[in-house]
Amino acid sequence: MELTALVLAAIGGADLIRAAAPGARLRTAGVSAVLVVCALAGAALGADPLASLVLALAPVVAALGWLATMRADDSPLGFLPVVLLGGIALTAIVIPPPAVAIRVEWGQGEGLPLSLVLLAAGGALFLLESANRVVRTALRTEDVPADGDVAPSRRRRLFGQRGERDTAAPDLQDVHTLRGGRLIGPLERIVVGGLLLAHAYPVVAALIAAKGIVRFPEISRDRERGTQAEYFLVGSMVSWAQALAITAHVWLGSAALG
Repeated sequence: MELTALVLAAIGGADLIRAAAPGARLRTAGVSAVLVVCALAGAALGADPLASLVLALAPVVAALGWLATMRADDSPLGFLPVVLLGGIALTAIVIPPPAVAIRVEWGQGEGLPLSLVLLAAGGALFLLESANRVVRTALRTEDVPADGDVAPSRRRRLFGQRGERDTAAPDLQDVHTLRGGRLIGPLERIVVGGLLLAHAYPVVAALIAAKGIVRFPEISRDRERGTQAEYFLVGSMVSWAQALAITAHVWLGSAALG
């Protein structure tokens, strides 16, 4: 569980830094700081030298691979980085590296295992920005120009935003006017995840229904082509699936810890 938590935290924190930092040097410094903190935390959480080494190196390697492949608008490898991340999470469940059992206590006799707190925090970090990149990759797979041509990718920096690939067709640019989703999506995923953990399933259903009602006027104006409806459904389903996956992992971790 600690391994998944640190990997999610490293990826989520690095993506937040490279999305928010104004310059290449600040991005590089910020991402490097995130990776160092995660590596040190992993080394401290390990119950033996081998576990410490695994917990220290795995988040750094996973985050660097993610940064190199998951770009701002899409991934040249499609969903392969997401599949690999899921593989790491499943491996950590089946063969968890030994870790120090620490509890976060509050009140009188109440508390949670530190590993569970880290997993929830790492999952929240991932859902803020990294999940947005997964959604954009899903949308780009549906965004194919009419003539079948795709704009060539340009050279990029590992931590930067320069030379971003743009495969959007001119006649589909109207779809990208729904840019509020870049802020709505993270908030929605965090709220949905929190409500699921609180077992507030009727509230989750109401939230999903409300989103459809709010978007309905924009979607209904696009009756001829239906691209707005398709983008809304694809983006929403991928976004909700990630929130559900993170929540399910926290559930499994909680069940494993009793």
